[in-house]
Amino acid sequence: MTRLCWNKFICASVFLAATALFSASASAISFQIVQHDAAQDKIRAASTVMEGVFFDYFFDSGHIATNIPTTVSSGEAEDDDIFYGSLADSRTGLCNYLILVFVDYDGNGSTNPDAVFLSNIKSVSWIIYDTANEHIIGKGERAVGNVPAKNNNVMGVKSFTKNLAADINSAVKKR
Repeated sequence: MTRLCWNKFICASVFLAATALFSASASAISFQIVQHDAAQDKIRAASTVMEGVFFDYFFDSGHIATNIPTTVSSGEAEDDDIFYGSLADSRTGLCNYLILVFVDYDGNGSTNPDAVFLSNIKSVSWIIYDTANEHIIGKGERAVGNVPAKNNNVMGVKSFTKNLAADINSAVKKR
């Protein structure tokens, strides 16, 4: 082998080894948005926006990310059913972690509850489960609070969700 070919071979080998090492250390996560909403029984546009932000954030952070479709829940009993179904899906997909994100809406005072307004969301909470043993490895909650008019739009929802994803990702990376 000539010296130039040998250098290319070494560079390619190092690149492939680094790629394999990174892939082997990536966490496989599954997440699901669970919408708590007394005013609606259909998926809100804001939940769909949040789902996209979470997926992009986790993928860009180096995780192997998958999502379980967003669903609407009427209460704790239904949340339990959703958990067990999502856990089974996550295990089937060989995911290490399941993240349930509960979005509590307050659309009663909204002039347009179907629009993507950050002010329609009261709070968001999350629970991170280890799929191997069902143990909770992290959880948290964030209230939306008062939303300035300039943030009460799609970009406001995206920004809020990106901050949530960063908090959740910190808990996952500690594992």
